[in-house]
Amino acid sequence: MVGQNPEVGDIQLLREIYLSPDPIVTAKEIAERTDYTRQAIRYRFNKLIEKGYLEKREVGSRAVVYWLSDEGERQIIEG
Repeated sequence: MVGQNPEVGDIQLLREIYLSPDPIVTAKEIAERTDYTRQAIRYRFNKLIEKGYLEKREVGSRAVVYWLSDEGERQIIEG
């Protein structure tokens, strides 16, 4: 299944966002830092949004940015 690499768990993806120098990230940025395609990262990010760990906003006709929700930050601190 797309985006289901057991070597990169949810917490690790959340940490990649948390460690970003910017408060927002794109799927492309995280794909470049992990062993995923942009499509797979978007799939994983959508699952994290469903869990309440991420939020997103469309900022252009095709551009989407993501950031940690308060719950996502708690997952990093506690998890």
